[in-house]
Amino acid sequence: MDDNIKKLFDIKAKDIPSSIPIFPLDNVLLLPFGKLPLNIFEERYIKMTLDSLKTHRMIGIIQPKNNNNELFQMGCIGKITSYIETPDYRLVLNLEGVCRFVLLDRNLNTHGYYQATIDCNDYLEDLNNVEPNLDRTSLIQKYTNFFKMKKLDIDKDVLSETSNLQLLSTLAMLAPFNKIDKQAILESPNVLSRINTINSILDLNTFQVLSSKEPNQLN
Repeated sequence: MDDNIKKLFDIKAKDIPSSIPIFPLDNVLLLPFGKLPLNIFEERYIKMTLDSLKTHRMIGIIQPKNNNNELFQMGCIGKITSYIETPDYRLVLNLEGVCRFVLLDRNLNTHGYYQATIDCNDYLEDLNNVEPNLDRTSLIQKYTNFFKMKKLDIDKDVLSETSNLQLLSTLAMLAPFNKIDKQAILESPNVLSRINTINSILDLNTFQVLSSKEPNQLN
C-alpha cells in the first residue's frame, strides 16, 4: 500500500476532537482497532450519525451504568469506516475503535442525542498499532472453552487471519462477558494489562463453572 494514501486514513492525536456525540449501548464493548457493526434506526441516532459524517466521522461508544441515565466514565471513540442506507430508512454502519476517552461532561442537544466533552490524553497510546506479545493458542483455547460453556462457537479459521492486536479486541468484543467485566477490560491501563484482565476473567469463569459441577461429579 502507498504510505501517502495510508496516511489519509490514519488518525493522529491532533485529529481527535475534544467534543463528540456519544451513543450509550448497554453491554457493548468497543476497543481500539476492534470493529463494531451497528444498526441505527432511532431518529435521534440517525441524526447523530449523519451529523458525524459531516465532520470527523467519530462517535463515542459508552455503557450505561444503570437505568437512571448514569454512564460509566470511560468509553471508546469509534470512527465510521463505512455505512449504507437501507430501503426501510435505517443506517447500517461499521465503527472501528480508535482511542479510549474519559467522559468529562455531556449535554443533550436539539437533535435529541448527547454531545460530550471528552479527554483522551492518557490513552493516546491506543493509536499505536504495535503488535503485543500474545500466546494466541492459549488465549483462543480459553475463549473456546468459555464460548462452549455458553453454548456458542468460535470460527477459528477467521481468527487465524487476524493480527494479535485485532485478535485481542475481536474476541473480547464478541465474548458474552457481563457489563462489569467488559468495563474492566476497557479500563485496563494498557495492552499488557488488558491481556492479564481478559485471562483473569476467563480463568475465573471457567473455575466457577467447574466448581459448580464438582458436587454432582462426586455423587
